[in-house]
Amino acid sequence: MTRRSCAIYTVGIICALLLISGIALMVAQVFRNLMHKRLTKEIVLVEGSRVFESWKTPPPPVFMEFFFFNVTNVEEFLKGAKPVVKQIGPYTYREYRYKDNVTMVENGTKVSAYNTKSFVFLRDKSVGDPTVDIITTVNIPIWVAMNKAQGFSAFFMTMMIKGSKSGFFITRTVHELLWGYEDALLERISKSSPAVGKVFGLMYKKNGSNDGEFVFHTGEQNYLDYGRIETWKGKRQLTFWSTNESNSIIGSDGSAFHPFLNKSERIYVFTPDLCRTIYMEFEKDVEVKGIPAYRFTPPRSVLASKEENPANEGFCVTPKECLGTGVLKVSPCRNGAPVVASFPHFFLAEDKYAAAIGGMSPQRSHHQTFLDLNPTTGVIVRANKRAQVNILIGKVGGYPDTRTLNETVFPVMFLNESVVIDDASAARVHKLLMIVNVVSNFPLIIVGLGGIMLIVFIILLIRAHQQKTSTEDSSLYTPVNVTEKDDGQNGNYIGLMAKTDQQA
Repeated sequence: MTRRSCAIYTVGIICALLLISGIALMVAQVFRNLMHKRLTKEIVLVEGSRVFESWKTPPPPVFMEFFFFNVTNVEEFLKGAKPVVKQIGPYTYREYRYKDNVTMVENGTKVSAYNTKSFVFLRDKSVGDPTVDIITTVNIPIWVAMNKAQGFSAFFMTMMIKGSKSGFFITRTVHELLWGYEDALLERISKSSPAVGKVFGLMYKKNGSNDGEFVFHTGEQNYLDYGRIETWKGKRQLTFWSTNESNSIIGSDGSAFHPFLNKSERIYVFTPDLCRTIYMEFEKDVEVKGIPAYRFTPPRSVLASKEENPANEGFCVTPKECLGTGVLKVSPCRNGAPVVASFPHFFLAEDKYAAAIGGMSPQRSHHQTFLDLNPTTGVIVRANKRAQVNILIGKVGGYPDTRTLNETVFPVMFLNESVVIDDASAARVHKLLMIVNVVSNFPLIIVGLGGIMLIVFIILLIRAHQQKTSTEDSSLYTPVNVTEKDDGQNGNYIGLMAKTDQQA
């Protein structure tokens, strides 16, 4: 066997081995499974893991924007006209968040922590100075007081309201409405009820505070449990609503999601501000800083009426708490206060709510809540949590001054809590995804090399065939004489002539 033949056989054998092994590895998904196991071991909430420190102290900056609805026709509304509001904002704060008192529990299978948040005002990202800009809005303390003091107590509450000279609407600075001010009515009430504080604010006592103790699964036993809440404030279930489904505490707190997400699953997030769990569904593929992501967003059914979504019947503790699609009365977890939650500008709500207020203009791009998650790692690459605070106002029994008012879900303000992955974190995710892709697709590389070797093998076969044909053709010629002929001018040469029949 010639050297060329050996080379051809060798290339053929290598080509076959590469193709067979590559295809076999692809079918068995060996490297993909190895990478899957490696990632699920790395993405766990234990000391020293790839994600633990960033879970405790998230590096990307979080911004909290507040938008207020300034009422422009108070007197006309009190006489029965449609209320008109003007949106003012944003007033933007840098939100610093971290997990406090982090403790491993139950032999390291779970971890307890407190989600602590603090806020610092950012003037360059805001429309004005919150200590100067004033807003006319619903006087929330008076509406809370009237809703709680009814029947015989209404007479005494009416006297307190008149004595404090409180009205149904109030004008205060943005800073006061957010972080607190001493209210004249609350001051009078606190004298007879010390448990009632004198200060009211939408974010009062929330700067530097937490939502209570969470216990999370680490994800070591099952990667699908990564970041899943086990208990909140020591409880597995809430007690505010009328069914177990509505009272369920499931999913994460919104800061961690398991790796290897798929488009068909629902993402569950427990939100203490809403006193309930909400869910999100896949909407579309997106890309953030070159990182592929799935966008998950709450569908209309999350805040749908019980007629539209029977699963929401549990949020109707009483007929009075049961409103239409797109709004949720959270009175049961707000000490009876007539607080109603919705998406900004009543996005995804029944048209009647936005139509009842002049100045409402719901838009998906500005008012939708969403999470953009990298499906391989579960990392949040971009998020916008948007929610609106409303007060249900109207006729209240025992208070004659309210008899001219129509029941209205009145918007007070909405917030937008947003985050985009920082460049350093994005670079780490890129590097990790590159390693995952290379390792997972290693069988494709083997098949590719096998393909290249196949091409080389075919070329060698073609050249060998061509050489064989050329040799056979050259054997049709023979020398004229065995000896060399001399030419005086041109030197030696070998003359060739075609073979002839020897017997002819």
